[in-house]
Amino acid sequence: MKPVLEIRRVEPDAYSYRISDQEAGGAFASIEHCLIDAAASLGHYFTTVELNLEGLFLGACAIEALRRTPKAVAQRIEQHFQPA
Repeated sequence: MKPVLEIRRVEPDAYSYRISDQEAGGAFASIEHCLIDAAASLGHYFTTVELNLEGLFLGACAIEALRRTPKAVAQRIEQHFQPA
């Protein structure tokens, strides 16, 4: 099983996420903060996660990348996949 991490904009400067059917408890100021919290939530149970942004499938990402380089992952998402 590979969990799906769905990120969505909830306000102009706030994002939220859900992992498969588990939703975050609040909004985060950036995609980077969503990734950090999601990586912590996934613990050591999974090696990869599928990423969705505003319903658009972005691909798979290693959980370790979310833990170690969340800013770089967030920047790549923001550069290539601008939400509407």
